Amino acid sequence: MGNLLGPGGRGEELEPAPAALIWGADLGAPATPRQEAEALRLAAEMGAVAGRFVLDWAALLPEGRGKLDPAALAGLDRRVDALGEAGLSPWPVLAPARLPRDIRIRGGWTARDTAWRFAEFACRVAGRIGDRMAALSVDAGAPGFARDEAAWRDRPIGMPEDAAYRAILHHLLLGRGLALSALRQESTGWRLGAALAGPPPEPWDDTLASSDAVVIAEALGWEASVTTLRDGRYPELAAERLGRLVEEDDEKRCRGPVDLLLLDHAGPLWARMEDAAPGGVDLIGRPRGTVPDSAGPDSLRRALDRLAAAWPKLPLHLTLRIAATDPPLREGRIDDGLRIEQLETHLEAAEAAWGAGVPLATVFLGPVLDDGAAPPAGLAAWDRRADAPLPKDSWRRLQSRIRG
Repeated sequence: MGNLLGPGGRGEELEPAPAALIWGADLGAPATPRQEAEALRLAAEMGAVAGRFVLDWAALLPEGRGKLDPAALAGLDRRVDALGEAGLSPWPVLAPARLPRDIRIRGGWTARDTAWRFAEFACRVAGRIGDRMAALSVDAGAPGFARDEAAWRDRPIGMPEDAAYRAILHHLLLGRGLALSALRQESTGWRLGAALAGPPPEPWDDTLASSDAVVIAEALGWEASVTTLRDGRYPELAAERLGRLVEEDDEKRCRGPVDLLLLDHAGPLWARMEDAAPGGVDLIGRPRGTVPDSAGPDSLRRALDRLAAAWPKLPLHLTLRIAATDPPLREGRIDDGLRIEQLETHLEAAEAAWGAGVPLATVFLGPVLDDGAAPPAGLAAWDRRADAPLPKDSWRRLQSRIRG
């Protein structure tokens, strides 16, 4: 068997591709210990054998420096141990969204130093749980988080939104590369991955402007994320737009040694030109005209195929999040037929890709519980009066599918 890592990997052989897809659960970020325990129980009962969860930088290191918070650290230890006891392998993800206070007041991700601080935090938390985790993935949050108003709020007074967007985008990708390299130096025994947001966008309508918007969005999003990670360089258009933000050796620092890729898929996006939007391009969830029924599954298949072409032998892992408006509770049940339909078509696309040779290994489904997003994507709602979870019909359908 040859090297399964591809460019930037550890250089050692990984296990062969599984004979069937492995099922996992996105455990989300439950608000209370009880919700956390119930999400884990539902994941295990559904048939999941792996659990994806996000490491909270702001909670674990509230001030940005000093010791990790003892209470948050104890909570992390309990969570990792609880996953193991429930039969789920822990898959933590380092995400950039919630920043410690000290880092926020210094400019957040608009500040170059944040990339180095992110790498330091990655090593500290991995040193705590490294012997208990199946893999650790680093999420750059690009291009989605760089476009989020929550990220711009930390920008220095007087910095325009577009300038903040470009700085955040580069520093996120720089931080991902620095974190992956630092983690590899800390231990050669950890399995490291990069979380990528997909898929590439489609044109909002059939105008030349929308086609141009796709080119720009691709360069500053999908292509920038992939080529910096794999090759240590920016696409030409992205390099032009980022300009002096990219200092000497930055592109090489963005390159990350990875053993696997984690694709986060939440549905297709469409691009259109918009002067007021970051980078002059607006990414929206619905095009002009009628959305084709195959848009979501087709976009997932394209994203998987493109990743497989970029890293032919690197294991791919998928997080599938399907947002849909839930119908009212009826006879104690939530019959979320629209979500079930979308889940089925997306899973068929994933299984078809796997059957065609795409090295897809694990599919994480969820989040298990609604997380406050609108429309919701959870497989279970939370009944506040009963203080208990209310599994939706989509959870039951997945349980039947996984357990047979």
